[in-house]
Amino acid sequence: MKVFHVLVCAGFVTLVCTTRVQATQTPRLNRPANDPGICSLSLEIENCTHRVMPASLRDTVPLSVAETSNSFCMKTRCALADLADIDAPDVDSSQDGWTASQSANNINTSSGPSDRAGYYLLGAIPLIVGVGGLIGIDHRLPDDNSGIWKRSNQLDLEYGVILTEIGGALWNGGESRIGRTFWQSIDASTFSALTVQALKYGFSRARPYQSASPNHWFQGSCCQSFPSGEVTLQASFVTPFILEYHQQDPWVWGLEALPLYDALARMKTQGHWQTDVLSGWALGTAFGVFAHNRNLPFFLSVMPHGMMLGWHTSF
Repeated sequence: MKVFHVLVCAGFVTLVCTTRVQATQTPRLNRPANDPGICSLSLEIENCTHRVMPASLRDTVPLSVAETSNSFCMKTRCALADLADIDAPDVDSSQDGWTASQSANNINTSSGPSDRAGYYLLGAIPLIVGVGGLIGIDHRLPDDNSGIWKRSNQLDLEYGVILTEIGGALWNGGESRIGRTFWQSIDASTFSALTVQALKYGFSRARPYQSASPNHWFQGSCCQSFPSGEVTLQASFVTPFILEYHQQDPWVWGLEALPLYDALARMKTQGHWQTDVLSGWALGTAFGVFAHNRNLPFFLSVMPHGMMLGWHTSF
């Protein structure tokens, strides 16, 4: 029981610290008009639009202003929302992360939760385990390795998702909206998988088929129940797509059926406890949020100029 109390306390501390850190990092734009640390909105729009857009489209461009730690404006970025390809001068705007020759569908204009939501999800993991242990949600289900819950079906789903991520990223490249989302999904899956492995070895929790008690932690290399790696994979795969397309296509929320199925299947085959799959779901979703909020996916950034043309462009 001491382990659960420690986890609950750790979760609350993480959430409180996250809130305070995020609050200190939020740009403070409600200052007096004569404050030199505030950019003139009209001036920024003028500078941004005159650099990259014809006059006929300047009034349609939303603007975001980023500030550095010393309260002075760092850069501006034009987000070309819902516009067709623009016949604009080939002006080098690399300092803003893109060039004027790029088409509108290459700019990430979707809205989604900030990184704060990801930190909250990470902070919720020890709470899930701690509170779950205190109220006793962890229990071993009867072994059911048949039908849709069959272990081979779970593995087929896992390998299918991995192949879909890699194949979709290579086929679409990184210069389209769908291609960039695939690369964000790869980022989320890769880094969440590394985190899962570290947690598995660190906590070495016995699986339900290894022990009737969910309280057997730190059992050594034999036991790697916490958290569920497969549920983490499914959540990290679907989250960037949900965040990218949920506004225009609400049906995309149906992708959450993948981690839901895998969570149920892993418990039914006695591979994981309830808190294992819930923690994996939260972990994968958190990394999906982080990856989606990165304009240039990490693995795409190692390409020359942060670009990769898809295979389909050669056909």
